[in-house]
Amino acid sequence: MMEIAEDIAFGLFLGIAAAVSPGALLALLISETLRGNIKNGVLVSLSPIITDLPILFISIYILKKIENFTVLIGTISATGGIILFYLGIKNFTGRYSHISTDLHGSFLKGIIINILNPYTYLFWFFIGAPYISEKEFIESTAFVVSFFVGITGSMILIAFFVEKIKIFIESRYYNYLLKFIGFLFIIFGVLLIKNSIKYLGL
Repeated sequence: MMEIAEDIAFGLFLGIAAAVSPGALLALLISETLRGNIKNGVLVSLSPIITDLPILFISIYILKKIENFTVLIGTISATGGIILFYLGIKNFTGRYSHISTDLHGSFLKGIIINILNPYTYLFWFFIGAPYISEKEFIESTAFVVSFFVGITGSMILIAFFVEKIKIFIESRYYNYLLKFIGFLFIIFGVLLIKNSIKYLGL
């Protein structure tokens, strides 16, 4: 029982840390909540559940089979960087005077951003998969479930917070904030593309 408690605590810690760490998914969560409502933010928060389980299995497979892991990460990084750059330009150049309630779009963006984020693969490849491989099934399950509780729960709380403060943001500041988030998307996109060049050895 003590080992399972440790696995749960470690999973929660890593999940919360992943949720609050500055990055593309957090920026998307804030952007979609601002442009839409709490439902948009919650759907972005749930996207890691869809993306991370396949990535975990891929990471376990890669650990056993694939030697040239850096090429795969480089390709994913370049693709994710281009998409982030596009989202940043879209946020930075647009004006949003009407609330968007495109829930399907928010969920899809969350999935795309997370599945094309090389740091997700690096986390599961270097931390998650090796940790799980040394554990029994119950302990591995406790770790994975607690990780998702930590990351999704924290992101949902962030979405609720953003929704609450949205009413205090005047219209022009609202657009400035979205442009700032768009600028962050562009920065993250450039960083991913830069990392892809390193991984691909170009």
